[in-house]
Amino acid sequence: MPDGTIAAVLNRAGKSTGRGNSWTRARVRHLRNQQAIAPYREGERMERGEITLDEAAAVLKVSPSTVRRLIAERSLPAHQLCKGAPWVIKAPDLEHPEVRNAAQARRVRRPSSGDLRQRELEL
Repeated sequence: MPDGTIAAVLNRAGKSTGRGNSWTRARVRHLRNQQAIAPYREGERMERGEITLDEAAAVLKVSPSTVRRLIAERSLPAHQLCKGAPWVIKAPDLEHPEVRNAAQARRVRRPSSGDLRQRELEL
């Protein structure tokens, strides 16, 4: 991930620097340089076959919250490097029939409850 994103993840996770400061892009860059860790390169994620949650939602034609539900119910394999980090989804996993079927089931509009007091919104 880019240094700014790493800083945001570390701060969300409640992690601080060795001196008790919050993380910034500059502090992450400094640590990365000290440890000889290569910086994030644009396109690196795509080369690894990884996509974001939003990109997965676009491919499956569902909302990002639906992708989160598919991950939670283990219909879509994904993982986080740490709590609060972005989900890592392998692009080829979206092609599995089980994932496609689970997404399709979420896209189907649910029938009304049959309760005559309940009305449909006319948009």
